[in-house]
Amino acid sequence: MKTLLLFALIGLTLTGCPSFTYVNGGFSGSGFASRYWDCCKPSCSWTANAGNGNECKQCDAKGNTISDKNARSKCDGGPATTCISQVPFTDSQCSTVGYAFAAVPGGGPSICGRCFELAFTGQGKYETKTNHKKLKGKKLVVMASNIGYDVAGGQFDIMIPGGGVGIFNGCASIFGNNLGAQYGGLLTDCENQVGWSGSDDHIYSERKKCLSQKCNSIFANNNQAKNGCLFLANFLEAAGNPLHTFREVKCPTVLSSKYK
Repeated sequence: MKTLLLFALIGLTLTGCPSFTYVNGGFSGSGFASRYWDCCKPSCSWTANAGNGNECKQCDAKGNTISDKNARSKCDGGPATTCISQVPFTDSQCSTVGYAFAAVPGGGPSICGRCFELAFTGQGKYETKTNHKKLKGKKLVVMASNIGYDVAGGQFDIMIPGGGVGIFNGCASIFGNNLGAQYGGLLTDCENQVGWSGSDDHIYSERKKCLSQKCNSIFANNNQAKNGCLFLANFLEAAGNPLHTFREVKCPTVLSSKYK
C-alpha cells in the first residue's frame, strides 16, 4: 500500500505544472507580447552580441545547423536563418504553460540566452476580447534569442511562424509570400477578416477558426512551422498583443537545449 501511494504521489508530481526559479535581482515588470517570424539570423547568433560560447543556434533554410558563427544572415544575402526547431511549444504535463523564443529591446545590455516568465493578465493592449480573457492564468516562459530596435520596454516579440515578418523578410523564399500582414502576420489578417464588432464569443471562435485554417494551409508542407503557427491559435487563444507581468527566471532545460 505504501508503495502504491508513493507511485501515486510521484505520478502527481510528474503530471503537475512546473515551477520556475526566479532570478534574484533579475528583470521584472509588465508589458505585452507581440509576435513575429522573419527567418533572419537571430542577433544572438553573433558572438559580438551574445558572447563567445553563448551564441544562439543558427540554421539553413532546411533546418540544418550552421556551425560558422560568422555566416551572413539570410536577410543580408547569406545562408543563416532562424532554426525552425525554435518554434513555440506547450508543456506536455501542463496545459497552462508554454515555451517560446523571443526578441527583446535592443540598445541595452545583452540578455541573450536569459529567460522570462510571462504571466498573462487576461487583458489586451489595444482591445480585450474573450481571446484575451481566456489567457488569464496561463504562463509563457520565453528565452531571449534576438533583439529588435522597434521592441519597447516590457514588450516580448514572440517568435511564431506566420507572426509577421516585420522590418526584414527572409521567409519568402522558404514559405512563400502569403504570410499575412507585415506586422502581425496571419492573425492580423484574420482580425481584419472577422472584424471587431459582434459578440465576443463569436469573434473568439471565428478568429481561432480563421487562424487555424491559415496555419494548416500555408504551412502544410512543414509540420514544425505549422505546429508553431497553431500555438498562436490554440495556446495563445488567437489573442493579439496580450498584456502580461514578467519576471526573470532560471532557464528551463526544455528551452536551453533548443537555444544552442
